[in-house]
Amino acid sequence: MIFKKLTIQNIRSYENLTIEFPRGSVLLAGDIGSGKTSILLGLQFALFGLQPGQKGMSILRQGADNAYACLEIDVDGETIVLERTIKKANNGSISQDSNVITIGKSREELSTSEMKDRVITLLNYPKEFIKKSN
Repeated sequence: MIFKKLTIQNIRSYENLTIEFPRGSVLLAGDIGSGKTSILLGLQFALFGLQPGQKGMSILRQGADNAYACLEIDVDGETIVLERTIKKANNGSISQDSNVITIGKSREELSTSEMKDRVITLLNYPKEFIKKSN
């Protein structure tokens, strides 16, 4: 898997950020509080969604009602786009809203668990990771 591009909106300290990853290794460097962990959480959210036990407030930007992550990756020469959103309900609870995967020209909306299963399969992770919380 090769990361190509990450777009996040209302994820922690970022209102709107797009990163186009160069080929090769990438180093995130910066002062404490500069947003390195926010980028990593955006990548994790795009790939796997909210993790069991993870509260939506831990990634939703303060004052925002929704968040979005879109990750474009290359797997074995094929471009795959993963899109996820979370939203805040009127009662203040936060939940995942949509999960969309695009492989080539095929775009499909999936449930949260279906999306996680599909990503784990595409990345050729061991099947036991499907049931793990992290």
